[in-house]
Amino acid sequence: MQLESEWRKPNEWCDHTHHWHAEDDQATEEEVIELVAAFVRALQPEVAVECGTWTGTCTQAMGQALKRNGHGTLYAVELDVNMAQRAADRCRDLPVTVIHGSSTAWTPPAGIGFAWVDGATDRMAELEYLLPHMAPGAIIGVHDTGPLHVSGRKDALDAHPRLRVITLRTPRGVSLAEIIS
Repeated sequence: MQLESEWRKPNEWCDHTHHWHAEDDQATEEEVIELVAAFVRALQPEVAVECGTWTGTCTQAMGQALKRNGHGTLYAVELDVNMAQRAADRCRDLPVTVIHGSSTAWTPPAGIGFAWVDGATDRMAELEYLLPHMAPGAIIGVHDTGPLHVSGRKDALDAHPRLRVITLRTPRGVSLAEIIS
Protein backbone atom coordinates (compact mmCIF):
# COMPACT_ATOMS: atom_id res chain seq x y z
CA MET A 1 0.00 0.00 0.00
CA GLN A 2 1.17 3.48 -0.81
CA LEU A 3 0.57 6.71 1.06
CA GLU A 4 -2.62 8.46 -0.02
CA SER A 5 -0.63 11.73 -0.12
CA GLU A 6 0.92 10.50 -3.38
CA TRP A 7 -2.49 11.11 -5.01
CA ARG A 8 -4.23 13.60 -2.72
CA LYS A 9 -2.25 16.53 -1.39
CA PRO A 10 -3.12 18.00 2.02
CA ASN A 11 -5.99 20.49 1.74
CA GLU A 12 -8.64 22.25 3.83
CA TRP A 13 -10.84 19.14 3.80
CA CYS A 14 -8.14 16.71 4.95
CA ASP A 15 -4.81 18.19 5.91
CA HIS A 16 -3.05 14.89 6.82
CA THR A 17 -3.53 12.76 3.71
CA HIS A 18 -0.26 10.97 4.54
CA HIS A 19 -2.06 9.12 7.37
CA TRP A 20 -4.05 7.02 4.88
CA HIS A 21 -2.95 4.28 2.46
CA ALA A 22 -4.31 2.90 -0.82
CA GLU A 23 -3.33 0.44 -3.56
CA ASP A 24 -3.65 3.09 -6.25
CA ASP A 25 -5.35 6.40 -7.00
CA GLN A 26 -8.72 4.69 -7.61
CA ALA A 27 -8.80 2.21 -4.72
CA THR A 28 -10.56 2.77 -1.41
CA GLU A 29 -8.19 3.77 1.37
CA GLU A 30 -7.03 0.83 3.52
CA GLU A 31 -8.32 2.50 6.69
CA VAL A 32 -11.74 3.08 5.10
CA ILE A 33 -11.85 -0.57 4.00
CA GLU A 34 -11.37 -1.57 7.64
CA LEU A 35 -14.29 0.69 8.60
CA VAL A 36 -16.52 -0.80 5.89
CA ALA A 37 -15.69 -4.34 7.06
CA ALA A 38 -16.43 -3.29 10.66
CA PHE A 39 -19.89 -2.09 9.57
CA VAL A 40 -20.53 -5.50 8.01
CA ARG A 41 -19.45 -7.18 11.26
CA ALA A 42 -21.51 -4.85 13.45
CA LEU A 43 -24.69 -4.78 11.34
CA GLN A 44 -24.75 -8.55 10.65
CA PRO A 45 -26.55 -8.17 7.27
CA GLU A 46 -27.98 -11.15 5.45
CA VAL A 47 -27.53 -9.22 2.21
CA ALA A 48 -24.76 -6.74 1.44
CA VAL A 49 -24.09 -5.00 -1.86
CA GLU A 50 -21.03 -3.29 -3.28
CA CYS A 51 -21.23 -1.10 -6.38
CA GLY A 52 -17.74 -0.95 -7.85
CA THR A 53 -15.25 -3.61 -6.76
CA TRP A 54 -12.18 -2.25 -8.57
CA THR A 55 -9.38 -4.61 -7.44
CA GLY A 56 -11.59 -6.42 -4.94
CA THR A 57 -9.75 -5.29 -1.81
CA CYS A 58 -12.87 -3.90 -0.13
CA THR A 59 -14.92 -6.78 -1.55
CA GLN A 60 -12.58 -9.27 0.08
CA ALA A 61 -12.70 -7.45 3.43
CA MET A 62 -16.51 -7.42 3.40
CA GLY A 63 -16.56 -11.09 2.37
CA GLN A 64 -14.21 -11.98 5.24
CA ALA A 65 -16.47 -10.06 7.65
CA LEU A 66 -19.52 -11.98 6.42
CA LYS A 67 -17.62 -15.25 6.78
CA ARG A 68 -16.74 -14.33 10.37
CA ASN A 69 -20.39 -13.47 10.96
CA GLY A 70 -21.30 -16.99 9.85
CA HIS A 71 -24.09 -15.79 7.54
CA GLY A 72 -24.90 -13.39 4.75
CA THR A 73 -23.92 -12.85 1.14
CA LEU A 74 -22.19 -9.95 -0.60
CA TYR A 75 -23.22 -9.09 -4.16
CA ALA A 76 -20.42 -7.07 -5.73
CA VAL A 77 -21.07 -5.39 -9.08
CA GLU A 78 -18.23 -4.24 -11.32
CA LEU A 79 -18.42 -2.70 -14.79
CA ASP A 80 -14.84 -3.56 -15.86
CA VAL A 81 -14.65 -7.25 -16.85
CA ASN A 82 -10.97 -7.59 -15.86
CA MET A 83 -11.54 -6.05 -12.44
CA ALA A 84 -14.64 -8.20 -11.89
CA GLN A 85 -12.55 -11.30 -12.58
CA ARG A 86 -9.79 -10.05 -10.29
CA ALA A 87 -12.30 -9.52 -7.47
CA ALA A 88 -13.90 -12.93 -8.08
CA ASP A 89 -10.48 -14.61 -7.89
CA ARG A 90 -9.66 -12.72 -4.70
CA CYS A 91 -12.94 -13.79 -3.08
CA ARG A 92 -13.04 -17.39 -4.26
CA ASP A 93 -13.68 -18.97 -0.82
CA LEU A 94 -15.87 -16.21 0.58
CA PRO A 95 -19.66 -15.66 0.56
CA VAL A 96 -19.31 -13.23 -2.35
CA THR A 97 -21.00 -13.20 -5.74
CA VAL A 98 -19.22 -10.92 -8.21
CA ILE A 99 -21.42 -9.63 -11.01
CA HIS A 100 -19.91 -8.16 -14.16
CA GLY A 101 -22.14 -5.34 -15.38
CA SER A 102 -23.69 -2.01 -14.56
CA SER A 103 -24.73 -1.45 -10.96
CA THR A 104 -28.02 0.03 -12.21
CA ALA A 105 -28.82 -2.78 -14.66
CA TRP A 106 -29.03 -5.83 -12.40
CA THR A 107 -31.81 -6.81 -10.02
CA PRO A 108 -30.62 -6.53 -6.42
CA PRO A 109 -32.14 -8.86 -3.83
CA ALA A 110 -34.57 -7.44 -1.29
CA GLY A 111 -33.52 -6.76 2.27
CA ILE A 112 -30.09 -5.21 1.73
CA GLY A 113 -28.73 -4.44 5.19
CA PHE A 114 -25.52 -2.73 4.10
CA ALA A 115 -24.44 -1.23 0.79
CA TRP A 116 -21.11 0.27 -0.26
CA VAL A 117 -21.35 2.59 -3.27
CA ASP A 118 -18.01 3.21 -4.96
CA GLY A 119 -18.72 2.60 -8.64
CA ALA A 120 -17.43 4.32 -11.72
CA THR A 121 -20.81 5.78 -12.62
CA ASP A 122 -23.04 8.34 -10.93
CA ARG A 123 -23.09 7.38 -7.25
CA MET A 124 -26.44 9.07 -6.63
CA ALA A 125 -28.00 7.02 -9.44
CA GLU A 126 -26.58 3.86 -7.85
CA LEU A 127 -27.89 4.88 -4.44
CA GLU A 128 -31.37 5.67 -5.79
CA TYR A 129 -31.40 2.33 -7.63
CA LEU A 130 -30.60 0.45 -4.40
CA LEU A 131 -32.97 2.33 -2.07
CA PRO A 132 -36.13 0.31 -2.88
CA HIS A 133 -34.20 -2.88 -2.06
CA MET A 134 -32.80 -1.69 1.27
CA ALA A 135 -34.07 -3.06 4.59
CA PRO A 136 -35.55 -0.61 7.11
CA GLY A 137 -32.75 1.01 9.09
CA ALA A 138 -30.07 -0.23 6.66
CA ILE A 139 -26.81 1.65 6.24
CA ILE A 140 -25.38 2.78 2.93
CA GLY A 141 -21.83 4.04 2.54
CA VAL A 142 -20.74 6.27 -0.33
CA HIS A 143 -17.09 6.80 -1.19
CA ASP A 144 -15.52 9.91 -2.75
CA THR A 145 -17.84 12.45 -1.14
CA GLY A 146 -15.11 14.94 -0.31
CA PRO A 147 -15.11 18.33 -2.02
CA LEU A 148 -12.42 17.24 -4.49
CA HIS A 149 -14.80 14.65 -5.99
CA VAL A 150 -17.97 15.23 -7.96
CA SER A 151 -18.94 11.54 -8.20
CA GLY A 152 -20.06 11.24 -4.57
CA ARG A 153 -22.38 14.28 -4.59
CA LYS A 154 -22.27 15.05 -0.85
CA ASP A 155 -24.73 17.92 -1.38
CA ALA A 156 -27.33 15.54 -2.85
CA LEU A 157 -26.78 13.04 -0.05
CA ASP A 158 -27.23 15.70 2.63
CA ALA A 159 -30.46 16.93 1.02
CA HIS A 160 -31.97 13.46 0.46
CA PRO A 161 -35.24 13.11 2.41
CA ARG A 162 -34.75 9.38 3.13
CA LEU A 163 -31.20 9.58 4.47
CA ARG A 164 -29.61 10.64 7.74
CA VAL A 165 -25.99 11.33 6.69
CA ILE A 166 -22.63 11.73 8.40
CA THR A 167 -19.54 12.51 6.33
CA LEU A 168 -16.01 11.68 7.44
CA ARG A 169 -13.08 13.86 6.45
CA THR A 170 -10.94 11.17 4.88
CA PRO A 171 -8.75 12.17 1.91
CA ARG A 172 -11.47 11.20 -0.57
CA GLY A 173 -14.45 11.62 1.75
CA VAL A 174 -16.78 8.91 3.05
CA SER A 175 -20.45 9.40 3.80
CA LEU A 176 -22.48 6.93 5.80
CA ALA A 177 -26.24 7.18 5.76
CA GLU A 178 -29.03 5.48 7.63
CA ILE A 179 -32.15 4.78 5.58
CA ILE A 180 -35.13 6.46 7.24
CA SER A 181 -38.81 6.02 6.41
